[in-house]
Amino acid sequence: YWNQFRGPNGDGKSDAQNLPIQFTESKNVRWKTPIHDKGWSSPVVWGNQIWLTTAHEDGTELFAICIDMKSGKVVHDIKVFDEAKPQSEYPGLNSHASPTPVVEEGRIYVHFGTYGTACLDTQTGKKLWERRDLKCDHRVGPASSPIIDDDLLFLVYDGVDVQFIVALEKESGQTRWLENRKVKNDLAKVLTVGGVKDVEKTLKEKPNDNRKSYATPTIIEHNGQKQLISPAAEATFSYDPQTGKELWRVRHQGWGWNVACRPIYDNGLVFLTTGV
Repeated sequence: YWNQFRGPNGDGKSDAQNLPIQFTESKNVRWKTPIHDKGWSSPVVWGNQIWLTTAHEDGTELFAICIDMKSGKVVHDIKVFDEAKPQSEYPGLNSHASPTPVVEEGRIYVHFGTYGTACLDTQTGKKLWERRDLKCDHRVGPASSPIIDDDLLFLVYDGVDVQFIVALEKESGQTRWLENRKVKNDLAKVLTVGGVKDVEKTLKEKPNDNRKSYATPTIIEHNGQKQLISPAAEATFSYDPQTGKELWRVRHQGWGWNVACRPIYDNGLVFLTTGV
């Protein structure tokens, strides 16, 4: 199975053997299925089902689609949300269906950032719950993917206006905890040090641009303790997954926002990338 963004362990690794490495329009292709509209999310796999998300290019309709792995036939094509006023100051840099869903036995959790999050029954396609009250201004559209651990679903909202991480109860969609996070930084100083020629113009055109981020968190276990590692704009945070208590934070240096990675953990170290 491949149940979430970057796979079961969130590190992009697969233990599958003897996979084909050459493809053409016909070679090593079992079936082809056209998908309407546009999505940048990755497909997820559970059992015989392949799930993915897609959206109208203008963001007014958001969908979850399930495909039968053996036949390529569409099992479910579900309009999850209508959105009257989609946001994106820079269309084309992203799609409105960029976060990858996360699936487990009987349920899939689809997330469209500020547009909404929903839990669907994987057999019937029925919407079990939804949340549309968690909002932020992504500026260029949503991208952070949801993850699950134990009884919780974790979502990240790092917009230019507000920045927070929230844990929802998987069964009901109710909020278990929500932590706001913001790191003070002098954007003008950072831009100047970074060599931006017209700092005043940049600040006017992209106010609070150093607040937004698009990273996906990950769960690690270190010295017997679980930690939720969540890169954000200008800092990376560690939380207790069950309570939301901040365990530590590390400031990024210089150009440390617009983070779009998913961190990996090995031998006591957390690795991530930052950018601008």
